[in-house]
Amino acid sequence: MSPMTGIQNFLGSFISGNVQNEESSSTFSPDIENATGEFSEIRKNKNETPENYTLVIKEQKKRGHENLEKEETHGIRYEKLKKAKRQKPQFMCCSENPDLSYSSFNHQCTSGAQDCRIRPNDIYWVPRKQQGEFQEAVCTTCFKEMGNKDGWKQEKNINDRIEEVFKCRECSGLWHQCCSFFYGEPEQFVCRTCAPEAFKLMLDASGSSPDSNFIEERINGFLEEALEEDQEFQKVSVRTFYSADDSVKTGDLAPPSWKSKFIAKYGTVIKFASRAIHVFQRQNNVDQIVFSIFASEYRNPRKTWMVIDCLDSIKMFQPASLRTKVYQELVLIYFDLSRNIGLSHSYLWADPPIQGDNYIFPVKPANQPSPTPTMLENWYLTVMEKGKSNGIVKEFRSFAEEKELKKFKKPTEIPIFRNSLWSSLMAAYDVVGKPQKLWKSMSAEWESHGSDNWFIEFNEVEKDEQSEGMCQERLHEILLKKEELQYHCMENSWQFGNPRRARYASVGLINLM
Repeated sequence: MSPMTGIQNFLGSFISGNVQNEESSSTFSPDIENATGEFSEIRKNKNETPENYTLVIKEQKKRGHENLEKEETHGIRYEKLKKAKRQKPQFMCCSENPDLSYSSFNHQCTSGAQDCRIRPNDIYWVPRKQQGEFQEAVCTTCFKEMGNKDGWKQEKNINDRIEEVFKCRECSGLWHQCCSFFYGEPEQFVCRTCAPEAFKLMLDASGSSPDSNFIEERINGFLEEALEEDQEFQKVSVRTFYSADDSVKTGDLAPPSWKSKFIAKYGTVIKFASRAIHVFQRQNNVDQIVFSIFASEYRNPRKTWMVIDCLDSIKMFQPASLRTKVYQELVLIYFDLSRNIGLSHSYLWADPPIQGDNYIFPVKPANQPSPTPTMLENWYLTVMEKGKSNGIVKEFRSFAEEKELKKFKKPTEIPIFRNSLWSSLMAAYDVVGKPQKLWKSMSAEWESHGSDNWFIEFNEVEKDEQSEGMCQERLHEILLKKEELQYHCMENSWQFGNPRRARYASVGLINLM
């Protein structure tokens, strides 16, 4: 029972008692009234003495004063509660007055230009009536070049969603949604002050696995050695997810004119394993996600491959001076893990996102620009050179160097992977019914893509007991797939543009694990 309910019940019984006493006052001695206004029934009998009668009166007066003091105490509490209800609720989470509007991000212009974007706050155009799942949106530049402009209306690329303010059911304190670390229905909100045990802000040991432990131990050791004396060590935690039974139809990767030839080489289905690696750093008692890798692992009879499909980072690793080195070391540790599980080769493609695109993490810090192609190429070259010097990498060659060495003469001689560069280019240059023209037409790409993708060979390593558990299945419908993770973040407005929102999004991901 709440304090307020108890007070109301107490006052209710007190009032009803008064009414009953007043109605029956004829049975009470009218000259005996205690301090609470009640009349006490004092029945004389023939044996009662004046002294006894006086003691009874004093005792009842004493009890009356005690009751009055209790009522005054309850009355003070009642008034305080009423006053608290009348007061304006206060923010309990922080002293900031943040912008509660969410950021927008790039939209794809559907005019047909692959690299054309509708950027945040840009004006764009949409048909007044749209049907089906495909929604048209054309940037202003492309709209000006359109012939028929009838039936189109103007829009602005802004995000209409506003961060909510939650009111605690227990203390009535107010919390910004992203300060609250609460992910349920607003009316069910109880804050961390009132129910600290209900909030999980850090990863627990139950989510670890042999492959995550391998990466985590190595990267924390690297970090401790790299820190300067005045730099604080902040623990890095790793969580991985793995599926051994993914596949893609060979015909979906091959150019139509060469479909039968690719099927003859690879079979109707290309099997692969999917691996996701998510890296967190503990900051302000919260495990903040800072880096993720999504990769595919192919075990074909002829050759085994590890292919990094994409990786992304958030510019919040501490100390900032070690951020690049730590991220590069994480790629090298994954190279080492790959050769420990029997993979002999890797393929890399430096494919930076367009500035403002959501690559993995939606809305990254404003001071984190996307790397240029040259910058990303040099970033990967640094990784591979270090891998060669420490014995992980045996050899690596750019596509131009690999082509010169292997003397590629037809499309089937180039390895194809899901979401890879050459699979996409073959499909773009293919002309149905003219397979002999594909190789020649693709020659325009030899020079432009000669240096942005590499074929890597690992040094062999003896397997040990630890490596046996690194391919244990750990499925997750969201965290194992880049597209699912990105969609989930966007649907829930989990953004990474500043520390407050990045921590909220990170804890949201932790609570999915």
